[in-house]
Amino acid sequence: MFIFLKHKYAAIWVLVFFIAITQIAAFKIYDIEKKRELNMVQNESAHVKQRIESALSQSNNATSMIALLIEHDLIKDHFEEVAKELLIHNQYLDAIQLVQDMVIINTYPLKGNEQTIGYDLRTDSEHIREIMLSSSLNILHFEGPFKLRQGGVGFVGRYPIIQHDSLWGYSAVVIKKQSFIRLLGLDSSGINETYFYQIKKQQEGKKYIPLFSNNRTDFSTGVTHEQYMPIGDWVIQVKLRKPVYLTRTIMFSLGGIFISLIFSLLLRCNRQVKFSQ
Repeated sequence: MFIFLKHKYAAIWVLVFFIAITQIAAFKIYDIEKKRELNMVQNESAHVKQRIESALSQSNNATSMIALLIEHDLIKDHFEEVAKELLIHNQYLDAIQLVQDMVIINTYPLKGNEQTIGYDLRTDSEHIREIMLSSSLNILHFEGPFKLRQGGVGFVGRYPIIQHDSLWGYSAVVIKKQSFIRLLGLDSSGINETYFYQIKKQQEGKKYIPLFSNNRTDFSTGVTHEQYMPIGDWVIQVKLRKPVYLTRTIMFSLGGIFISLIFSLLLRCNRQVKFSQ
């Protein structure tokens, strides 16, 4: 080993060797750090999905309960009492509706939702498409975000009601945009200290409609994760705000080159001193 260090090209060989070692290590750091940060956004995306699914299970419970009562003629004139009780136990729901023959016939609470009564959903082709999806799948299906008849922006989930082997109508829940954002644990910007968020829906013949309309983040670059939720045809996107994998890799790489140069120069200087003696 010491004989090798006395060779006249030893400094160059040492430089090449150490640069190779440090750059291989830098690549490993790049790979490990990028995977770590990607796992972070994947886990956060999964948490967002879980929070949505947890809240939407409340919607499924409420709509299926109303549907069951209608199917067996058990609700009669007690819609308000039943809907009130369901809202008490389902904190993220803002209203419950009954839709018969595509017309909204009941909404609870009525105060603030008066304009929904008698509204014919067939007047909007987009409503028809979403309702047909709910009927064809025979499950709870969400439409939105869109401008609500009673004002504001929100989501409506509809569950088909089958009575006497035919489609009677739908039980529906309304979740306002601010309630939906609250259940996500976010604010209206769709941004926190660590992540950018977006939830968007493809409307027929239109571009994706974003939940956070003011968030113009480009989710096609950086450390991001995207997943699909069939219950509302939603796409969940999460992006890391300040990824550090590249910065750490570059710093280690440059540090490795610098140390390699210093060590090589010291070796060369030491050889010159011994040669001059």
